Amino acid sequence: MLPGERAALEGILAVVRPTVSIEIGTDKGGSLQRISAHSEKVHAFDLVRHPKVTSDRFPNVVFHTGDSHELLAKVLAELTATGQNVDFAFIDGDHTAVGVRRDLEDLLSSSSVRRTIILIHDTLNSRVRSGLEQVDYDRFSKVQFVDLDFVQGRALRERNDLWAGLGIVVAGWDLRPDVAGPPVYSAPEIYAQRTGGARWDYAQLLELERELSVQRDVVRLMERSWSWRFTAPARRLRRSLRKGQSRDQ
Repeated sequence: MLPGERAALEGILAVVRPTVSIEIGTDKGGSLQRISAHSEKVHAFDLVRHPKVTSDRFPNVVFHTGDSHELLAKVLAELTATGQNVDFAFIDGDHTAVGVRRDLEDLLSSSSVRRTIILIHDTLNSRVRSGLEQVDYDRFSKVQFVDLDFVQGRALRERNDLWAGLGIVVAGWDLRPDVAGPPVYSAPEIYAQRTGGARWDYAQLLELERELSVQRDVVRLMERSWSWRFTAPARRLRRSLRKGQSRDQ
């Protein structure tokens, strides 16, 4: 996370002082370290658990390893059944348009998300942004405020890509009428005007993500095949020879 994002995260947590928090996407535990320090209890979701993310390091964290789209709704239902409120949530997991939209909608659909601050990371990324813009926030009467450019992201020079940024969704809090401020241009609109780039259409992103998923499945099937495993030594030898030739040059 960028320094401004870390400061915003720390500031929100200091104000909310959560009893129960949720983090979707933990990786090495950078953001979780701050969330757990300010929370009584945290539910952390990730596909895999990094070796650095231990129970000794995070004694007040319950780790849920696997797909958040399968696990999150179950945990939210358990919290609802026991009358617990999710005070704070941080979304930084599935960065596909469909994935981030589902994580946010799962949270907003839960009765355990009654008075909650939700922060979403990488809101300047085109896939993440497209998914978030498809959420019908008006459908959730508890949503009081939405700002997908709460902390603006950055245009990365080396990768020529848009990343970072924090969005905020406020549910169930009583806010001043003028909290939204005057209408402004969104960050993606500004970047598109300066770079001449076009924004991805949500339907285009869905098609690209479906195609990518199909190609990944094909690769996984190929790697599990007998012929692929049988020819593995030959491929390793070929790579070694290429490395030796490049060093000689």
